[in-house]
Amino acid sequence: MALPPSEPRAGRSPLVRGPRGAFRWTAFALAVTAFASATPTPLYPSYAATFHFSSATLGLVFAAYTPGVLLTLFFLAPHAERVGRRTLLTLGLLLAAVGAVVFSIAHGVAELALGRLVAGLAVGATTSVATAAMSDLEPFRDQHHVARVAVAANFGGFALGVLLSGAIVAYAPDPARWAYALPVIAVGIGLLGVGATPETAPSFVPGRGRPVQRVSVPPALWRPFWVAAGGIAACYAIYGYFAALVPSYLRLDLAVRSPLAIGAFVALMFGVAAMTQLTTAQIRDRAALLLGLPILVASLLALVVVIHLSIPVLLVPATLLLGVAVGLTFMGSVTLVDRVAEEEDRGEILAGFYSAGYLALAVPTIGIAEAADRVGLTSAGILFGALLAVAVGTTYVITLRTPTPPGGGGRPRGPSAPGE
Repeated sequence: MALPPSEPRAGRSPLVRGPRGAFRWTAFALAVTAFASATPTPLYPSYAATFHFSSATLGLVFAAYTPGVLLTLFFLAPHAERVGRRTLLTLGLLLAAVGAVVFSIAHGVAELALGRLVAGLAVGATTSVATAAMSDLEPFRDQHHVARVAVAANFGGFALGVLLSGAIVAYAPDPARWAYALPVIAVGIGLLGVGATPETAPSFVPGRGRPVQRVSVPPALWRPFWVAAGGIAACYAIYGYFAALVPSYLRLDLAVRSPLAIGAFVALMFGVAAMTQLTTAQIRDRAALLLGLPILVASLLALVVVIHLSIPVLLVPATLLLGVAVGLTFMGSVTLVDRVAEEEDRGEILAGFYSAGYLALAVPTIGIAEAADRVGLTSAGILFGALLAVAVGTTYVITLRTPTPPGGGGRPRGPSAPGE
């Protein structure tokens, strides 16, 4: 039986409809920053040709995203309770628009790296703040629904951004300008939506506060924390691996020239991961990890075999399997850390949790780009795919041998509303 919804706190705005109206607008803001960060992906090959830079340089440009995320995650997000969550969500959306504008006027590698850095700043400003706001705006107090929608918004926003950008690059005149109009428009809609939502910061008053987010995990939670961190690190590393390898592999080795086809292929993996989040609601934390991690190993090995033997027809099923595995593993990691963390330790635990993921993102991105210039793209892809499979397999063994404690009680859980 569903819990009764809490008292609506944003009913005065015509933009907010239904008990989950404000919740959905906040999820939309989260999706917009992911959408904006994905928009340049189909354009990177043309940037490389126009600005004459190597795969290694492209890898560094792509990895500039990580320091941007960490800067705002550690130095800006901790102040959300004092300056207001809506203020930081608004800032994150504005940064997403600024990043798009920087990309649209880029005349060299420096501007591309700056645009990527600003995109990271936008994501870092919104990720933890939006999730915290969604937790308070969920009227049925279903925190698994919060985690599921937040993760799906990230993956779904990225998938849609790559797909629509690929279509514009394929068919629109001057795609380097028009593609970036999409995130700017999305930001405008997001700003209207966030403006209609209530402030959820519990202590929205000036104060001293902590200037930098601290990372701290209670000793009793070290083992489950590292299991969850290993899962999210695996997912982000595969995100970097897939985004760095597959578009170049399709273009160079399989002679796929259509930006739309390349964008659709990248969107396939992220879109399947997002759908997996929404359709596997009953498979949570450790159970999702024990199911997702071995599938992740199998799909990575399948992708390595496909690349090594150059069997294009098997690339689609390998990508679908990878999307399902990433979706399960990511959901397992997020719901596990959500379940075991006490409310008073949550910010410090989540800072370490997400840091593990974003740091892992940069490793294959830079590694594949650097190795591709030395041993070729195919060999680099095989090498890093095999290394990732070993790392994920090790994470699975550790997860299998690590019992997880009961929930911390910081996040009450309730059933979703009917039809939600």
